[in-house]
Amino acid sequence: MTTTDIAHKDRAHSYVGGSTAKRVMNCPGSVNLCAQYPNVETVFAAEGTALHEAIDLIFQGLLKNDRDVIGLDFNGFVITEDMFEQAIVPALAMWDALDAELGGINYYNERRVVFPGIEGAFGTVDMVGTSKDRTVVWDWKFGRGVAVTAEKNEQLMYYAYAAAHTQPTDKFFDYDKPIELFICQPMISNGERFTRWTTSWAQLEVFALDLRHAVERSQEPDPPFKTGSWCRFCNAKTGCPAYRGMVEQVATLSPAQMQSEIERWLPYADMMIEWGQAVKDTAHRHLEEGGSIDGWKLVQKRATRRWVDEEAADRFMQEAGVPPEQRSVNTVISPAEAEKVLKRLKAGEIPDSLVSKISSGTTLATADDKRPAVETSVTALQRLADGLAAM
Repeated sequence: MTTTDIAHKDRAHSYVGGSTAKRVMNCPGSVNLCAQYPNVETVFAAEGTALHEAIDLIFQGLLKNDRDVIGLDFNGFVITEDMFEQAIVPALAMWDALDAELGGINYYNERRVVFPGIEGAFGTVDMVGTSKDRTVVWDWKFGRGVAVTAEKNEQLMYYAYAAAHTQPTDKFFDYDKPIELFICQPMISNGERFTRWTTSWAQLEVFALDLRHAVERSQEPDPPFKTGSWCRFCNAKTGCPAYRGMVEQVATLSPAQMQSEIERWLPYADMMIEWGQAVKDTAHRHLEEGGSIDGWKLVQKRATRRWVDEEAADRFMQEAGVPPEQRSVNTVISPAEAEKVLKRLKAGEIPDSLVSKISSGTTLATADDKRPAVETSVTALQRLADGLAAM
């Protein structure tokens, strides 16, 4: 692994950046609307930012040992042993494997790049570099929930095109050289943790043209709004006319209509739940800032009782005659926790005979989900009846 520079970190965001490119292209109306709403960082986003900063510190070569990031505080978020083992260790392993596969990568990390043709558009690309036969554009994603793929990924195409037009990262790009995009997502549980997709300079030009056209449409008197997967992290859901129209339309449906049209509306269910949560979050923030909402108020959450001093509490129960085995509870750690310990100690794997998997129930999933469909008692009886009728 080689490096050409210690990059200067700049995690500011432009109104059209890598993380918003997909939304802007699909919903031009969101550009001006989002500018009117605060962009509130969640605890998950804060964790992801801290891990980005930690791995950047490692790639800058400023630490004697990779593990030295444990215990460091990044804007109030401390890197723990578990975060290091679950996120940074596998992330570095994926990069090292690619570095070995390609025979070495010459790279810049954490580089601010500017997108040409759109005023004020810029972003920070995690890793951009070159090997003997290709240009590499790499994105760390430390989220735990939503799996993302590198294929036709608008964020990575944005970074690639911007890096190709910004010094000094532009030296890594050549018209005849393939550009491979990579997403490393070490903490995802439902999806691929490492994906890659090869694109070309011509394809990036098409992407850039489409994005510029979308930005131009966003400045029209009545720009279009459209709901979709790109709405998930939009900060303007509560004021979105497309969302409001969808919710108002559903509200007029009778139970019979909803039942008959369930196939049509089910794909929008999660979006409406997210919209409802966004409305509640906005109201909560408004009240916390001293505002008022007729019929609503802030109250304390249900309080849970805790010992002020556990040793004093233990002495009290001992003096009261409570037996030792009833004063505390000891349980064996879970299989997931045991795997972390075994991995850290390099002590092997848990035998399959010691672990069972018990589902807590059923849940909805789209037809392309890889898990097998559950056969309910009704469908089983119907299948049995069909079989008997065919005899």
